Amino acid sequence: MAALPLDLCRYPIDDPDSPQARSLIERCRAQIAGTGLCLLPAFLPEDEVRRAVAEVDVAMAAAFSKRRAIVAYDEDEIDPELPDDDSVRTAHRHAMSVVAYDHIGECSPIRALYEWQGFADFLSLVLEQPVYRCADPLISLVITAMGEGEEQGWHFDDNDFVVSLLLRKPDEGGEFEHVPMMRSDDDPAYERARRVFAGDHGEVETAPLRPGTLALFRGRRSLHRVSPVRRGPGRLIALLSYDSQPGMVFPAQVQINNVGRSSWP
Repeated sequence: MAALPLDLCRYPIDDPDSPQARSLIERCRAQIAGTGLCLLPAFLPEDEVRRAVAEVDVAMAAAFSKRRAIVAYDEDEIDPELPDDDSVRTAHRHAMSVVAYDHIGECSPIRALYEWQGFADFLSLVLEQPVYRCADPLISLVITAMGEGEEQGWHFDDNDFVVSLLLRKPDEGGEFEHVPMMRSDDDPAYERARRVFAGDHGEVETAPLRPGTLALFRGRRSLHRVSPVRRGPGRLIALLSYDSQPGMVFPAQVQINNVGRSSWP
């Protein structure tokens, strides 16, 4: 594994019992409890961000072009009484390229962070539940790229938490937009979603993401998207997958949907 790329003075997650680390963990918990989103700016230092971007630009030759139209809610979450033309059933465009785990160099700072057990331990403390790296050889760690005109449409996540690290931000567009903690187990928030789909962004917040920012996000509860990239360099973001159980490998179809191939026999 490559040398650990973090500023451990600013983010002392290697010493979780220290007063500084305990204070950091409490701040993270408070952010997640409040808005479902915790942001840690400059988690990856600028020089490491530049190195990661240079490595990803080379790996893009092997990236999978992902083009899909996805309904924001899972089908089994939608009231069957809703008519077919209800906007809750509308599919939203997702267009991006995805670099699979096995195409991310072994010396990559992103890979070094993901494969360091201390980072999983830190996440476990913040989320107050056991967190394990996924064992999937293809999509445990991926990097998604969005060029001009590409986007990730409105959706909720299937998993409770998403861990991401922004590497490059476009000059215009490519913003992470979300409606904080919009739905609950008792309220699917259909009407609020309809307003967003109709273009009412009164509840929509734009996260102040900058390259090097680590984000912990409760995507199952918060409607979110990445707006279309309009100008400048493509958006690059690393997505780090964890599970409540060790050894988790995604089903073959999930692998195919995300990187165009499967590791299953």
